[in-house]
Amino acid sequence: MYELMLIMLERLGLIVMLAFIATRLRFFRNMISPAVLSRKQQYTAIIFFGAFGIIGTYSGVTFQAEPFLLQRLKTDIFNHEAIANFRVIGVVLGGLFGGYKVGTAAGLIAGGHRMLLGGFTTFPCGIATIAAGISAAWIRAKNPEITAKPLLVFLIGAGAEMLQMALIVLLARPYTESLALVQHIALPMILANGIGCALFLLIIKSVAKEEEKAAAVQSQKVLRIAEQTLIHLKSGLTPQSADKVCTILYKELNLKGAAIDDGKNQLSHIGGLSSAAVSAPLNSRDTIIGTLKFYFHSQKDITSLKKETLSGLANLLSSQLELAEADRLYNLAKDAEINVLQAQINPHFLFNTLNTVISLIRINPEKARTALRSLSKFIRQNLYSTTVSLQTLEDEVEHVKSYLSIEQIRFEDRIAVSYQIDDSCLHNKLPPLTLQPIIENAVKHGFKGKIEKCELKVTIRDYQDNIALYIEDNGSGVSEDNLVNLAADVSRNTEGSGIALYNINKRLQMTFGSDCGLNFKSRPDYGMTVYFNIPKIS
Repeated sequence: MYELMLIMLERLGLIVMLAFIATRLRFFRNMISPAVLSRKQQYTAIIFFGAFGIIGTYSGVTFQAEPFLLQRLKTDIFNHEAIANFRVIGVVLGGLFGGYKVGTAAGLIAGGHRMLLGGFTTFPCGIATIAAGISAAWIRAKNPEITAKPLLVFLIGAGAEMLQMALIVLLARPYTESLALVQHIALPMILANGIGCALFLLIIKSVAKEEEKAAAVQSQKVLRIAEQTLIHLKSGLTPQSADKVCTILYKELNLKGAAIDDGKNQLSHIGGLSSAAVSAPLNSRDTIIGTLKFYFHSQKDITSLKKETLSGLANLLSSQLELAEADRLYNLAKDAEINVLQAQINPHFLFNTLNTVISLIRINPEKARTALRSLSKFIRQNLYSTTVSLQTLEDEVEHVKSYLSIEQIRFEDRIAVSYQIDDSCLHNKLPPLTLQPIIENAVKHGFKGKIEKCELKVTIRDYQDNIALYIEDNGSGVSEDNLVNLAADVSRNTEGSGIALYNINKRLQMTFGSDCGLNFKSRPDYGMTVYFNIPKIS
């Protein structure tokens, strides 16, 4: 038994080496990255894990219990011989990562191959291999987080071998030889295969961590590029700004070349051309206004991560162009007071958000991506608001949620938000950017310096003739003296947010009548409630 244990551990090193080599290949990385495998990836996984099970068989040793004899594995097995092997490693991992289809098919491949080799244990070993793949997939379905726990994967691999030993005793004949076989090989095979499954999992996890680290590096690079290009794209998409952006892309991404066109003419081209190229559209308000072209040195440089990174970069540059368009609309607007409110995107808010994203990239990439998505949605909604005089409450609420999603991340989830909204109200219309500045005022001023949990509540109620809207916070509030004059002259009674509240109050009254202006309730240290009514307008 001890001699077999040493041989099994020695052969296990070969299996681990092959597993490590496999994880370096692109097809393997593409296969384990998505949470749900595509049909093509399932076929790839079946072939890979099935083949790995066959390799596990051939990496074992033939074994004869009476008399005790170990040999190198041959292509055929005599009736009195069996195989001490690592077959279940590939099958178990296939079930854990690929589900029922991959686990079952890999088990059939590896188990069917084992049956063809012969030996008096051929049938129970083949059945046990198939059962191992199905069992691993069942465990994964019951506990999706199992692949993050190496100890449990060790137990699954060891359990699969225990099942095989039990089937050998029950089904293999003659009984005396099967019992003697199990007595000799059970412990070495259970330990070796359990350890092999755990080691294979750790190797796969290391690949996943490498992917996350690479994604974080790429995200940081994208934000650095976005920060550099922001000043140049303020003037819009021109030959001069395109030339500056292409130069930045060429240097930062180590490209062979970079180009930008406006859909009709090429605005700029830096570097050389290559057949290994990726194109990404530049959009403004859902309209394609240009194309970014990235030329790589070779096709192997274009990974799926690179494509995703370039797509995100194009979206950020599109947002910057939309910012430039917002500035242009602002300068052309005749009614400066209203357009100041509608076109404004606080640069401090933008850069604070970007700095927050940069800090999250290394420690929580998923949260960083969520913040970027919310920022893009927030900016797009701000820009859309400059083109309409009324918009639905549904759009207003979505805009508020994008803003608060960013602030909750920035405040490390110290802001608790609750919504009580009647769905029947969502198609009603009101002036754009009515709710968000009120909520921003609560966050910036009401919660300023607050140590305890910050709570914000948005309520929209449907009544027979009108709709009531309430924004409540548990912030610092204002004194009774200030509250008396707040609605009458908000421009002088709020710190820094007076113009925004004043414009909201004025636009509500101009649109719906003098009875539909802002109202306030507050006490110091007990927060503030801003509320108003609007008539039903679809």
